[in-house]
This record gives sequence, C-alpha cells and structure tokens, in this order.
Amino acid sequence: MNSDSPLFLYDIDDHTLDFILGLSFEELDKYVYALICRFYPKVEKDTEQYQDLKDSYRASFAAEKLYRVNSLLNKNYTAIYTKTGLIREIVLDLYGISNEKVVIN
Repeated sequence: MNSDSPLFLYDIDDHTLDFILGLSFEELDKYVYALICRFYPKVEKDTEQYQDLKDSYRASFAAEKLYRVNSLLNKNYTAIYTKTGLIREIVLDLYGISNEKVVIN
C-alpha cells in the first residue's frame, strides 16, 4: 500500500480492529509508526506533532470500537473519518446541518 490508498476505519472488519486493539503497547506503537510514515511522511518522530498523531491513532481505534458496539451511539451519532485512518469527529445527528434538523451553535 502507498499513501495514495486511503485507510478508512469503517472498512476494517471487527476481527482486525480487535486484533489491533489487542496489540501490546510496543506492537501498537510500531503499527502506528508505520501509519504515520505512510500518511504523514514529513512528520519527524521526536516532535509534538508526531506524538499528537500517535495519540490520535490510538484514540481513533478505541473510539471506532466503542462506536461499533454501542447501538445508542451508532444510532444517534455519525462518525466522520479521515482517509488516513483517523476519526475526525463524532457528531450528534440531532444537530446536523440539513433542512430536517435543528442547527444549534
């Protein structure tokens, strides 16, 4: 795979997501390092931006698992994904921007 090939978390099957979440701390760091190298090759390892990306990947995997297994979350919220394997945000559908929904700032 190359950086032009997207990685959407919703495309990862449950078994693979569980495998990723079950990795040891060191193994998960290696996997996340590979993702950062693939999608953010200009980010250097010993920088705050790298640490932020690393934390975001770890959190995105956990949030994806919670989003999938909690039917109340899944029914009432929409996850917005990046093509680099992150969850950008999870939005309450009630306040979505459309003609049928109320927009509250």
